[in-house]
Amino acid sequence: MRPIAEAAGRCQPACAWDMMVPAMARTYDISLDPDPVIEAYKKDVDRTLLRENLKLTVEERFLALMALQRTAEEMQRAGARSRRNRS
Repeated sequence: MRPIAEAAGRCQPACAWDMMVPAMARTYDISLDPDPVIEAYKKDVDRTLLRENLKLTVEERFLALMALQRTAEEMQRAGARSRRNRS
């Protein structure tokens, strides 16, 4: 690797990033026209909830997720108790 670095005028060996840049610079045929499937789903998405969630810090989002998980677990336990009591 040292000869490659020297040939490139660098003091360190070439890294994976140097190999990735040409691949990332490739051009692709991408249509900027709206995708009808995505447009159909967008009408059912409440974007205000997404915006509010994105205002939270990462830690706040994790805390909300953990609270949701605790609620789901409690609902599972309540459903199991209800099924046991019916028997």
